[in-house]
Amino acid sequence: MAQISKPFVLLTSMPAMGHYAPMRAIANGLIQRGYEVTILTGPRYRESAEEMGATFVALGGHLNDLDFNHPKILPKPAPAMFADAITEAFVKAIPDQHEGMQHILRSLRDKDSSRPIVLVNECSFLGSLATTFGARGLRPDATIAVGILPLMLSSKDLAPFGPGLPPATTPEERESYAAMRTHLNEVSMALPKNEFDRILGTLGATVTKETQHNVFDTMILNVDRFLQMCVPSLEYPRSDAPDSIRFTGGLPRGHRYRGKEVQMPDWWKTIITNPEKKRIVAVAQGTVQLDYTQLVMPTLTAFADVDDVMTVAVLGKHGASLPSDFVVPNNAYVGDYIPYDDLLEHVDVFVTNGGYGGFQHSMSHGVPIVIGGTTEDKPEVAARAEWAGVGVNLKTDRPSPEQVRTAVREVLAHPKYKARALEIEKEMQTYDPIQIIADSVEELAKAAVKKL
Repeated sequence: MAQISKPFVLLTSMPAMGHYAPMRAIANGLIQRGYEVTILTGPRYRESAEEMGATFVALGGHLNDLDFNHPKILPKPAPAMFADAITEAFVKAIPDQHEGMQHILRSLRDKDSSRPIVLVNECSFLGSLATTFGARGLRPDATIAVGILPLMLSSKDLAPFGPGLPPATTPEERESYAAMRTHLNEVSMALPKNEFDRILGTLGATVTKETQHNVFDTMILNVDRFLQMCVPSLEYPRSDAPDSIRFTGGLPRGHRYRGKEVQMPDWWKTIITNPEKKRIVAVAQGTVQLDYTQLVMPTLTAFADVDDVMTVAVLGKHGASLPSDFVVPNNAYVGDYIPYDDLLEHVDVFVTNGGYGGFQHSMSHGVPIVIGGTTEDKPEVAARAEWAGVGVNLKTDRPSPEQVRTAVREVLAHPKYKARALEIEKEMQTYDPIQIIADSVEELAKAAVKKL
């Protein structure tokens, strides 16, 4: 048996900040533990990858920078997004992703063929599945998928992923959910499933009925290990989940890779010191949904006349600003980009459109949440927050100021939300997610070597 040194790590990510940011933190943690990490994603992330010591390879092709504003990829309410958007943004990227992986695998094999290669794959990077189904080319010795989205796995206990429905509690609900899952597989997800099969066929792969599920299930069930980036209390239980799924606890505060120091706004000291001890309500729409009339402006307006509240809006993009005709209230502060870990340390309630990263950040600081989001995975994030008891689900992505105000007041008036968020924070602190991932890399690499 060959002597194991640290295995090579090939880390992949879809080329969008919400996907890349948690994978970057994982890469940084593995590098700090002595792993040699090669990152494959969009070219705009080269600098941030190389400055932490990773080898970087840029994706090729027209989908090497995921533009959610493209007409065919525009965020759509679930389940409408399950067809065109999934097909255009994720499935059609497979050939270029496969090609990029093959380039890296050849390079690493040439460098040291005795060292195993472990793939740490962001779960929506579907190109990693090509060789799993027999496509031409080299395969990594072990595969780990990282769940940076709510767990999408189908279950007899749940509705299909997308509309944000809670777990079934009665036989009638289970029967209804089963019919919905059938419709999802045979109708709603038929286009991406058929395109997935077609593309893999052009690469020499074969997808059979025994191994093919809907696209969501396929990327979870066809890896050696699936590591979900949250604590169990934030994910629905599944009585039929495979043993290959493990929880990592998310990325608690202090674990996220910051890179270059961020210049904080001039008013930041006011938030830190909070001299009048006001309640602080923060609002953000992530890095994709940049129409600030949806959530940011209604939230600022909601508390414009409330003396004991300060609002802080984070616009999610360097250089971004609110429309020139919007008058920022006297008790509101607006910044283009502020790291969540800095902001949430001082916040009482976080109003968000339901991005999974923002949700996890909020929980890692024990901050209860109000969610208003209806596109992509956001209904599922909002439903989980409501189910876990850490916040209020507005069930719209365009709430009125009155709706926001009522929801925030609900959270502030009832200590149960803060108490539950603090319980989640404490649970997260019992996990070391980077170490869990490193242990999985070592375990699977050793198992791969034993097979040689």
